[in-house]
Amino acid sequence: MLFSEVVLISKEVRTYDFHKPEKVSKDQLRNLQILHENFARLATVEWSAMLRTVVQVRLNSVAQMLFNEVLSEWSIPSCIGVINIPPLDGNAVVYVSPEFMFALIDRLLGGQGRVPTKIREFSELEMVLLRKLFKVILEGIREVWHSLIVLNPSIEEMETNPQFIQAFSPNEPILHCNYIAQFGEVNGRIDLVMSFISLEELLPKLSVQHMLRVDAGEVMKLGQDRISDIKISLISTFPVINLSLSQIRSLKVGDLLDTRCPVQDKVDVWVNNKILFRGKLGRRDRRRAVKIENTVKI
Repeated sequence: MLFSEVVLISKEVRTYDFHKPEKVSKDQLRNLQILHENFARLATVEWSAMLRTVVQVRLNSVAQMLFNEVLSEWSIPSCIGVINIPPLDGNAVVYVSPEFMFALIDRLLGGQGRVPTKIREFSELEMVLLRKLFKVILEGIREVWHSLIVLNPSIEEMETNPQFIQAFSPNEPILHCNYIAQFGEVNGRIDLVMSFISLEELLPKLSVQHMLRVDAGEVMKLGQDRISDIKISLISTFPVINLSLSQIRSLKVGDLLDTRCPVQDKVDVWVNNKILFRGKLGRRDRRRAVKIENTVKI
């Protein structure tokens, strides 16, 4: 008599929606979230500098959705930009709450950042300013993907009615990045939408192994490029001279002040209110100059 042994293996059962198949893994979504936090940081810095006030943008969520699920949440009128993202195929779509953009435009025109009592269509002048504000968004998209691919985003069109957006089909799976924006007492919403068809060649690069292989030297270089144009003050000083008030009041153009500092002595060189170098006085091309002799240990 023959006996057969049956072995039952317990496996976790998961629900699967064939109408909305998963395009990315949890690890890939986590890495996408890390990448898109760069967008929030850049938008915060650039808009704050442009408007000379505090604008805050933070990432709320990164998820896979269908386009019609996101589209149904957008208001009319809206502020929507359809973005070309070469060398990737297709487009990206960015939605910004009209209340938030009206506040930024009011500030850009010298106001306090007020919002109209009734949300209306943007005027032609306001549309010009919208494109200026959207340049920060373009730079943010470029920054998000710079470690994986060099994008050259540009605005294809600006739209105020979400029903006219034809960049994606209603049931197309998309990557939805939702940001919360705040300017003064005005709270807004920013949605960045990209098709998985466009991201198909980049998804394999979002694995943990690939992300860990990013060249640290390249990351450092990118950081150096970001700060290389920042201007800081560099000042060379003589020893302090003590003068009475009457002496100061009697000073006139052409007077000479005795610094009690021999020419051969070194002078302090300050960088942002800290002594970092010592140097020697001299001339170069008929201009007064200081030659750096040594650094000062802090």
